Amino acid sequence: MTSDLLSTRTRALALCGALAVLASAASCSDKSASKLSKSTGDSITAALSKLGDTSAMPRSSGHKYGPPTGKIRIANLLEIDGHPSGPLDFYDVRKPDSTTEPLIKGLKYGEISQYVSPRAEDTYTGSRGWLFLFPAGLKQATEPFGGNVDNGFDATDQLTIALGPSKGFSGAASIARVTIVEGGKRIDAAHADSETAIQGSQALLIVRDANGNVDSLPEQYLMIDGACPHAPNDGRVVGDKQAFSKQPSSVSTTLLFPIAAGAHTLAVVTSPRGQGLRTCAGHTPGVATTLTVEAGHRYEVWVFGQPSDGLRVVAAAIAAP
Repeated sequence: MTSDLLSTRTRALALCGALAVLASAASCSDKSASKLSKSTGDSITAALSKLGDTSAMPRSSGHKYGPPTGKIRIANLLEIDGHPSGPLDFYDVRKPDSTTEPLIKGLKYGEISQYVSPRAEDTYTGSRGWLFLFPAGLKQATEPFGGNVDNGFDATDQLTIALGPSKGFSGAASIARVTIVEGGKRIDAAHADSETAIQGSQALLIVRDANGNVDSLPEQYLMIDGACPHAPNDGRVVGDKQAFSKQPSSVSTTLLFPIAAGAHTLAVVTSPRGQGLRTCAGHTPGVATTLTVEAGHRYEVWVFGQPSDGLRVVAAAIAAP
């Protein structure tokens, strides 16, 4: 009985206090609290509910997310201190709890995920979606993990983001994020036609280097079927333009290679840093992979790895935007 009286007195004082805040009135005594009319009590209860006072009545909890946003996939080409990072999980929430399932689960080193659509962070129009990376199986992570892989995704975005090795200002291992824009507003208007147009019965390879933030690596060239071609969009002319157009293109910028439909062998050829190749003839490529392409389709090719474990390529078809 005593506890019931105390509980009643406490609730009455809480109601009285809320009334004082809302009405800017003088404080109440226990006696005035006991004389509150039913209508006044009901109005204060409603006010407390709006203020989130859980002692007056329960309220719903849980953040409301917006609709799935964009079409995003990840290439795990990350090395930490020269060693493969291991499998990774990706969530669309910064702090996943025990009930949160990853959108991308256990992505192994050297693999490209399927496309996913992170939920918008909020319900308002234009709210962006996010992806946060964690070592597989963990929901709390230390640097360089736990952060977001992009500045946020819009509804029209279609991207592949490669995670590659880098170093922070302190020299500690960090993560580089290298993106191929496949559709949406981010496509560079100056390159949009060349990156999306496919001629006749050909396919198109879009080639990027996931190791672009590692200064110690050699020059890298994509070998296709035993030869290192010049990319038609490679405008880094040095000296004789005609001679330059016949030299292999190094993978230090986005390269576009038109290619015939069918099966092709892809590999990486290197030369010492700062020493460009005039031909790949006589150079031994790294581990080769086979890619079969269809006419009218686009494919992305990533060059990755370290000399210690072998520079290589991974490739995947690009979905229609």
